[in-house]
Amino acid sequence: MEIKKMGAVVLAAALALPLSACGGGREVQDVSPEPSTAPSAAVGAPLEATPSESAQSTPEELLAGQTVDDTHDAFLVDTGGTLGTLLVTAELGERGPNPNPEWESWEYPVYLSIWNPADMGQPIQKLEGTAWDVDWNAYDRHEELDANFDGYMDFSLLCSMGNGASSWYLWVWDEGARQFVEVPEYREISLPRCNPETEVIDGWARSSGAGDGVTTFHRWEDGRLVCVRRIETWWELDEEVRTEEETTVHPMHLKVEDRVGGKLTQVYYQYFSPGEDFLLEQEKWENLDYHGEE
Repeated sequence: MEIKKMGAVVLAAALALPLSACGGGREVQDVSPEPSTAPSAAVGAPLEATPSESAQSTPEELLAGQTVDDTHDAFLVDTGGTLGTLLVTAELGERGPNPNPEWESWEYPVYLSIWNPADMGQPIQKLEGTAWDVDWNAYDRHEELDANFDGYMDFSLLCSMGNGASSWYLWVWDEGARQFVEVPEYREISLPRCNPETEVIDGWARSSGAGDGVTTFHRWEDGRLVCVRRIETWWELDEEVRTEEETTVHPMHLKVEDRVGGKLTQVYYQYFSPGEDFLLEQEKWENLDYHGEE
């Protein structure tokens, strides 16, 4: 997987296809590319590009001509399909008069366009979404990867990042439709890692310095990304215990859910007294072939 520097603390984008999105205020709409008088007039369009010029330019040359600054970015995705390598451009817009009250101080619109370097007359696809921060220079925020293990390359964008968790958007390449399709379930996975050998996508969201949090494992079933195991460890504030050394400790809880009958079902729970090592038990369940002691 090739990770390229794009820079953002928070990015949210919704695919311009009739798909559902994770989280409020990010419903996606079908946006068909409209004829453009010139590529440079479109949102995120390459500078001074015309069909005749693009025919003489490689994708890398077109990428080199893009504006990359605090409000613009661009990168390439080699789909491995008929259209080959595509150019993605992004532009950060200005906040509207009625931002989502929950994220009022963070929301900014983001516009992305997918371009075929062989014909730069207009984008073959448009994406429109929301960025929750305007500083695009803090993190690597896009990644080229084969997330659904079908041999075609996809791309993901950083949606949000905190001290112990992150969220990413994912668009997988649909060779039949010749477009990218968003997978909203991917945003439910914190710090996602795709394993091509097991075809499992695991994630980890840390809750505190105690090492507790949520570990997830996702697989593809009939073209859908589903969670097949969820491990949660936590402690309760009102269960604190004072030691002889006058320090505060807490018992830990560990719960395991497996996908049974199409939904997550609790298959294991254990209470750990202060000082007991819950991490050893958690490690056992991180092996998807493990289903508890006989």
